[in-house]
Amino acid sequence: MTKIIYMDIDGTLRDEREGIAESARKAVQACREQGIYLVICTGRNLGSVQDDVLALGMDGIISAGGCDIRFQGKILAQKYFSMKLLGEILEAVRKRKLGAALEAETEIYMNGKAAGFYQEDFGRKIYGCENAQQIREKNKIRYEDNFSQLWKDCEKIHKICLWGTKDHIQEITKKFLPDVQVVQEKEWNQSWYLELLPRGCGKGKAVKFLNRYLNIKKEDSMSFGDGDNDIEMLKASGIGIAVQGGSEELIKYADSVCGSPKENGVFLELCRRGILHQNG
Repeated sequence: MTKIIYMDIDGTLRDEREGIAESARKAVQACREQGIYLVICTGRNLGSVQDDVLALGMDGIISAGGCDIRFQGKILAQKYFSMKLLGEILEAVRKRKLGAALEAETEIYMNGKAAGFYQEDFGRKIYGCENAQQIREKNKIRYEDNFSQLWKDCEKIHKICLWGTKDHIQEITKKFLPDVQVVQEKEWNQSWYLELLPRGCGKGKAVKFLNRYLNIKKEDSMSFGDGDNDIEMLKASGIGIAVQGGSEELIKYADSVCGSPKENGVFLELCRRGILHQNG
C-alpha cells in the first residue's frame, strides 16, 4: 500500500516551458485526500523551487539533492560543506579555471563560465517560445555572474557544480572524493560536468531518512524522476518510476516508465496503478 510519493520537479512533475499540468495538480489533491504523503525531492536549492510547485502545498520538500529535508514545516536535516573544504575546492577551481556554481539555501552563486553555460542550456530548452521572458522568470534561477557576492553574503554551501575539461574534472574528483559525495560526473553539452554534495548526502539517503522518520516501509513508498541524480531515489523506493525522454541510465533502475509532464505522465501512471481513477 503506497503511503508516500516522492517527486522530482523539472521534467517530472513540471514542464520547464509550460509549468505544472492540471492533471498533476489533480493527482496531488487526490493523493492527499487519500492520506498519501507527497514530497518534493529535487536537486534545486530551496530558494529556486518554483512558485507553482510551492503552491501545491506538498507535505515535505527534500531540496539541494538531499542536503535539506523538511516535513510539514519542520526542518529535519541540513548539511553543508565545511569552510575548510569549500576553500580547498575553490582554490582547485581557480587554478584550473573551471566553471563553478555554488548553491546555498536561498541563493546560487555562479562565475562567468557557469552562468554562460546555464544561459545557453536553458536558452535551447525554451528556444522558439513566444513567452520566453516569462518562462525565465518562473524558472526562478538567475543565470548571472554573481560569484563575488558569495564573500559578502557568507552563506553556507551545500552543493557545488563544476564544468571543465574531462581531465581537470577527474583531477578534482580524485582529489576530493574521500570528503565529498559525487552525484553526477558526465559529459554535458560539450563540457565535462561534476556535481558534488557533502559526504553522506543524496536523494536516496534522504528518502531512506524520511521513511524512517515517518515509520514507513520501503515497499510502501514510490518515487518519480527523470535524471541521473534520481537513480538513488528510485532505488530507495519500493516502486520507482522513470519519465520517458529523461535519463536512459535511470530507466535501468525503474519498475516502469511514464509519460512526460506534457503527456500527463504522473497522473496516468497513478491511475494505471489503481491509486487514482481517471474519471474519478
